[in-house]
Amino acid sequence: MLTHILTPNEPVVTVSGARSSAADDALEVIDAIAEITRHHRGENIQRRDRHAPYLSRTVSGVARDCALLADGRRHIIAFLMPGDVFGFTPRDARQFSVEAVVDDTVVAHYPLQRVEQMADANPRLGRRLREMAFDAASRSQARSLILGRLSALERVGLFLLEMGQRSTDASGTAILLPMSRYDIADYLGLSSETVCRVLTDLRDRGAITFTGAHRVRINDPCALSERGGAGKAVAKRRTVAAA
Repeated sequence: MLTHILTPNEPVVTVSGARSSAADDALEVIDAIAEITRHHRGENIQRRDRHAPYLSRTVSGVARDCALLADGRRHIIAFLMPGDVFGFTPRDARQFSVEAVVDDTVVAHYPLQRVEQMADANPRLGRRLREMAFDAASRSQARSLILGRLSALERVGLFLLEMGQRSTDASGTAILLPMSRYDIADYLGLSSETVCRVLTDLRDRGAITFTGAHRVRINDPCALSERGGAGKAVAKRRTVAAA
C-alpha cells in the first residue's frame, strides 16, 4: 500500500482518518501497477507516457488543477490534497495542467485501461472509484456556487471552511494553507490583494487566527458562512451604501 511520504521541510497535510483509510484500503489492489513521480513546487505533473490515459492520485503534498485561458491567464479548478484522485475525464494538454504546489509532492499514476479491468473484477474498487469521482464533481459544484457569490468575504470564508473539512495540521487544530495567496485568488476569481485584505479583515474581527506562515485556525465558523458574519457584513455594507 502506498503510504503518505513526508520530508522534513514539507508541510504536513493529512485527511480525516476515516476517508484516508477507506481510500487506501480500496486502492491497495491497484498500487502494484502504480508509477510514482515526485515533483518540485510549480512543476507540471505528468507520467512518462504522456499520451496514454491514466488516473492519478496525490500521495503527499498538494497539487493544483489549472485551466489555461486563451489570453494566457490561468484559472485554478481544484486543489488536490493527499488521497484525491484526478484524471477521470480526458483533457487537452494544451488547455489544462496539474502542477505541484509544494516541494516533494508525490503522485501515483495508474494506467486507465488496467484500472477499468481491475474495477470490473473487483466491485469494491469500482465502488470506491465512483465515490471519488462523485466527490470531485461535488467539489466542482461547490466551487461554482462560491464563484457565483458577489462578496469576496463570502468567497474567502467558504474557501476556508472547505479547506477546514479537507485538511488539518498534525495537531488537528489549524488549517494548513500551503498554497500562495495568488493561488487562492486564481481559485476564487479574485485579486491577490483582495484575498489578503479579506484574510486580514477576518483576523481583525477574531474569526480566524494566523498560527504560522501557512496555518490558520478558524475561531468562528459561522462568521465565515453566509448564515453568519460574512452574510451580515455584506448586508450591513449594502444598507450603508443604500443610505
